[in-house]
Amino acid sequence: MFNSPSTRATPRKAASRASVARSRHQTPSIFSESASLAQAPTPSIRSSRLAVVKRGASPTSSAGDTVRTTRIDEGYEKDRVFWSRDERHLVASLGQVPKEVASLIRGSDLVVNPIAGHVDPQSGFAMVSSPSTCIAWNYTKRTHSAPTTYTFPSPPASYSITSTQPPTLAVLYTGSSSSEPGMVLVSTTGEIRFWESMSLALANVDRYQEIYVELGEDDFIERLWTIDGNNFLLTTTTSLAFRLTISASGGRLVPSLTSLTRPGGMFGRASAQIFNVREDREGISSVTSAGGYVYIMAQRMIQKWAFGHDGQKFIQEFDLHETAGSWLFDNWSNGNVSLELNDVVSCGQDELAVLISYVEQQSGTSGYPRLHNSHAIVIFAIHPRSQTLMVSRVVDVSYLAHSDPRMLDVPRLLVPLGSSMAFIRFAEVVLMVSLDESAPYEEAITLKDSGRNAFIGAGCIAPSSSKKGSTVPSIVAIPALGGLMSIEALDYGGPSESLTQLSSATARLKSKMEQAVFFGERSDNPLSFDLPAGFQGNLAEAAEIVSAEIVSSSSPYMAGIFELRPHLSDRLLRLKELMNFIRNNGLLTIIPQATRRRLSRDAEKIKGAIELWDYQNKHMDQIHSRSPQSLLSDSILTYMNQADVVEEEDFVRLFFRTQVQNLHRLLEIVFVTARASLESANRNDLSSWITEANRIFIIVERAAAQYREEELYTYEIDRERPVVEIWTAQDSLIEALDFLYTTTEALIKERTRDLGSVIDEPPSDVVEAALKREQQQQSRLKGQMAILAAALCTNMEDKCRATSRREIEEGADPQEGITLREKWAEMKPRVIRPLVGIDRLSEAYELAENHTDYLTLVILCHEQSGPDTARLQRYIERFGEEFAFVLYQWYIDQGQAYELLNQDEVYGVLVTRFFAEHDYPELAWMHHLAFRRYDEAAGSLKAVLRDEGTKGLNQQHLVGSIAKLAAIADVRSKGVSEQRKRLLLELDDELDLVNIQSALLDYLSPSGRQKATKLQDQITLLADRPAFRNLFTNLAQQLISGSALDIEGLIDVLTLKDNFERTRDAALALERLVGDTALPDGRKQVAVLTIWRRVYIRDDWASISNTSGRSEQAQRAKVRNTLAYQTIKSVNDDKDFPPNFILSPFTASQPPLPAELAARFPSFSAEDIASLMADHENEIELLNRYLGENALEERIREVAELVKNDREDEKREMVDVDIVM
Repeated sequence: MFNSPSTRATPRKAASRASVARSRHQTPSIFSESASLAQAPTPSIRSSRLAVVKRGASPTSSAGDTVRTTRIDEGYEKDRVFWSRDERHLVASLGQVPKEVASLIRGSDLVVNPIAGHVDPQSGFAMVSSPSTCIAWNYTKRTHSAPTTYTFPSPPASYSITSTQPPTLAVLYTGSSSSEPGMVLVSTTGEIRFWESMSLALANVDRYQEIYVELGEDDFIERLWTIDGNNFLLTTTTSLAFRLTISASGGRLVPSLTSLTRPGGMFGRASAQIFNVREDREGISSVTSAGGYVYIMAQRMIQKWAFGHDGQKFIQEFDLHETAGSWLFDNWSNGNVSLELNDVVSCGQDELAVLISYVEQQSGTSGYPRLHNSHAIVIFAIHPRSQTLMVSRVVDVSYLAHSDPRMLDVPRLLVPLGSSMAFIRFAEVVLMVSLDESAPYEEAITLKDSGRNAFIGAGCIAPSSSKKGSTVPSIVAIPALGGLMSIEALDYGGPSESLTQLSSATARLKSKMEQAVFFGERSDNPLSFDLPAGFQGNLAEAAEIVSAEIVSSSSPYMAGIFELRPHLSDRLLRLKELMNFIRNNGLLTIIPQATRRRLSRDAEKIKGAIELWDYQNKHMDQIHSRSPQSLLSDSILTYMNQADVVEEEDFVRLFFRTQVQNLHRLLEIVFVTARASLESANRNDLSSWITEANRIFIIVERAAAQYREEELYTYEIDRERPVVEIWTAQDSLIEALDFLYTTTEALIKERTRDLGSVIDEPPSDVVEAALKREQQQQSRLKGQMAILAAALCTNMEDKCRATSRREIEEGADPQEGITLREKWAEMKPRVIRPLVGIDRLSEAYELAENHTDYLTLVILCHEQSGPDTARLQRYIERFGEEFAFVLYQWYIDQGQAYELLNQDEVYGVLVTRFFAEHDYPELAWMHHLAFRRYDEAAGSLKAVLRDEGTKGLNQQHLVGSIAKLAAIADVRSKGVSEQRKRLLLELDDELDLVNIQSALLDYLSPSGRQKATKLQDQITLLADRPAFRNLFTNLAQQLISGSALDIEGLIDVLTLKDNFERTRDAALALERLVGDTALPDGRKQVAVLTIWRRVYIRDDWASISNTSGRSEQAQRAKVRNTLAYQTIKSVNDDKDFPPNFILSPFTASQPPLPAELAARFPSFSAEDIASLMADHENEIELLNRYLGENALEERIREVAELVKNDREDEKREMVDVDIVM
């Protein structure tokens, strides 16, 4: 049949898939069941009866349930042009339309100037009609010239029902025995033209017969249906029907017209109004014939008619609309479901297939009509006795459509005779749907450029037999652009029960990708392979499988190209097409980084194989020579034997055709073979073996790296944080590259030693030929060494980055990363710096820059005649503080502090940050002063002052003085603050400490006197304490030599001497100890005990306690001369002195621990520590004797009382002086 397009909105493919929440199972397809419902109505819960007759939810599609498919058959099929193919379907080109038809189509936009098409596979003719003409041609007739076209003028419409004139209704007459069909054209106003034969269009197109249909004022011919070869049915916009019969009369074919009437009314009068329901009088949806009857379907009802030679008879009427609705929807009676009958076709003698569309209105939604974008095929069985229609089963369609403004007669259902496969024609989609419950299947054949292209017609092909003996259902479709195409459903062995729903969906996804990769690259292919929104399946897995089959050449759709290089190039093209498909569908963002890298890996291996074959192809005559030139072919043969691949005579080509996926294994074998050959090779052959092994690795490494760079934005791989390392970064390949690099480096040096430095000169024509060859070989080795270095650095850095990411995101063992990074840190300078020695300075710079080996960059910049200041500045600008800090550290390590401090002012901030992060206060203070940061300069100088390296008294005095000046300058420039005051006080304390030692030095070593005599005179009380005597002597000598003492050493010098002249030294020791913050608490406590113990034992308390013959004044004078009195009075004069630092004699009798002494003197032996402990015990013994025999505790209390009285007397005297004044 061939119908004019309906004026109602026609469906197109939906932008998103609806989630179908219903009890019946849907036909599995690539479309998702979980996408947004934004553009699709929410279906209702279906009747439980539906589950009994519906298929299971097996997600079968054109990919079937397996990932592998069979190769395309040879013979006839290899000459066909396939637009799409998998194991369940194929779409093939049937040739372009004639130029006259193409011109007619180009003049139509399918809206204002509509056209329609029809295919009659039985006669082999196709035709396209417009409002003014109809052009037919035999598309099955193969000729070397343009096909013959038959152009027929359309009967003019006297007036139009709309502003747009629809195309002429056309149908082929095939009822005669003639080899050519006839043509029937009908206008919307009822004029019918009939040509007995196609040839009349060539000879005398005006020779046609014409009859007219009597129509009412507001009635128009809407559609023209084929009943059989001689009978046709015309239906109108008011649902009238007219039988057009073409029969022989008087030796010619004559058309005749009969109106279908139905008895009605109380008197049984015949009426042309065959439908009684009002909505059924708005046009007839579809007409089909089955079992000798004709079925006419309107909006609700379907009528059964019997057509005979003597007329036609109404048999019965059936309410399809109510039956289908109540069967499908539990809430049908609520009126929330809008259902439309789209088409009806015969499925044999006793079944009808009805295509329906529907939408479910949710409660509370707008009452405006909504698009019927959900579809289903309802199979009605014809009861053999009552001849009534009963729902047999329902085939749900997961494809969702949306409106299309063009005038297209869609959707339409096609079911080839005896087939279980249905084809639904939408605007730009032909949907294949299986009617077999045991083999669910759904596949969408979609046109690209859907805005300009659409299916304008289609027809069923008579069933044929496949090689397996079963029928192959197919149709021929006419798109507006792209030529005719056949769409065939292929034999299928059935799903694999072992596959899950997800793996089956992934297999379907893989099939879709394969179609895009192997058929979608042709610019003339009219089909689109874009994935629908909400597709199901594991995209990454499907992409990896497709890629793996391409790289291994195991895909059933690989082109059979004989020459190897074009064959490899075609495989690389397919891999690029795979990525184009992913990117064009906007899917790259959901492809994991690991999958992207594996997809790139496959393409890199093909790229490497192409370059490797180009090289091997030049040396095919060497494959059996067992020489360095046969290294690659020998390694291939070894691999093929190890892999147990069926050996062919041309094993090299077999490897490149079928084993490229194992290119890394081949490189491993090349390395093993080359290393074994090096061990047994003579001295003269070493260069050849090394050069050849290097060349093979370099060819592959360079090709892979080049592809990665060229396709960087294709894969969008995160190279800073890769999930998996590049395939060339495998441990075995890195080991091989490292070996080849070090061996090449050693060989270059050895050749220079053996042949002289002349071979390192550039090859020249003025030298002897033999020397020139050696120079060329040396230059070649140096070039290879530089490339190997680059490959090593690239692979190692990528491996380190991948390992670091696994540690962070996957919790991998950090030890692996630590070991690898240590290896990389060791390898970088070892690989990069030797390039300078082979005149590859620019390559060394480039590698160090690319792999951020900043120390190597610094060294390279200073290895020339002078530092490359301009380059250093460029690196600072480029890399920032990461490079600058390495440079500054190198300056310090090399003793070039001036270079660090003499940096340009613009880099002052970098130097400041460097000193903030690195502890070099001895340099930082100068930088801070230069930039007038006085507080930071003072802080740095304070740290220098306290540093163990600042031991000289003069040095400490200078540093402390500058620090104090800087602190004062900071206060004057910024004002007083607590922090600045505290800093000044701390510096004052440090300077006081220096001044105390300076004064002590002047006392111990006055000019003009012997140092040794003076020192011995100061320690007369240490006669029985030799360890303390030695300690004092050593500390005093250290002080006299100009070295500063630490706080504990200063205390010993201040308290071990007799102190008859310097009576405040013990108090000074206590004051310095109180202000110290660096000494550990335990050792500070030992120092306090020691000071007071020595204070108490300095004087002879036995003599002092014996007051016989001594006046009170004399006794007080004697007490005032004691060191205890002087010390207690001094600390009491300091109002800030902490009371807890004043100890009683009993408390001072506590001994130190040996561990505390060992902590102070870590270099002392155990004997030395024991000697010190003995002297401490000697002091304690003397103190205890004074405590026991002379009541020292009481005496010290008396001393304290005397101090108190004296201080009060001094205060009274001060007041009297003030009054007198």
